[in-house]
Amino acid sequence: MRKGVKADSRYPFDKLFYLNSFDQPLNKEKAGKLTIALEMVQTAPSAVNKQPWRLVVCGDTVHFYQSVNGKLDDGSWDIQKIDMSIALCHFDLAVTYSGFNTEFIIDDPGIEAEGNRYIASIKVTE
Repeated sequence: MRKGVKADSRYPFDKLFYLNSFDQPLNKEKAGKLTIALEMVQTAPSAVNKQPWRLVVCGDTVHFYQSVNGKLDDGSWDIQKIDMSIALCHFDLAVTYSGFNTEFIIDDPGIEAEGNRYIASIKVTE
C-alpha cells in the first residue's frame, strides 16, 4: 500500500514553498529561520500522500494555501482540510520549538493563487 501511494516520496522543497508569490519558488538557502519548520511541513503526513499544502513566505508571515488542482470542492466533507490542519500544526510546533512566537491569522493576503485556495496565515515573531 505504501508503495502504491508513494508514501515515502515527498515533493521537493521548491514545489511546496514560495517567496512573496507563487512565481518565485523558495529554496532552503533563502528560508533562513523558517527552514526547520518548512522541512517539518514537507514531511508531514497527508491522505494518500497528496501533500496539498503550498506556502508563501512574505517577510515574517507564512500564508498557507491548499492546492486544489483546478477543482474546487462542492462543499462536501474534504479530507484535505485535515491535511492542511496537520501542516499548520507541524509548522507551528516547529517554529515554537525553535524559540519563536506565532500568531494565527485568517485574512486572505490577496496573492495571485491560481489552483490554490487560501486557508490561513501564521506570523512568526521573536
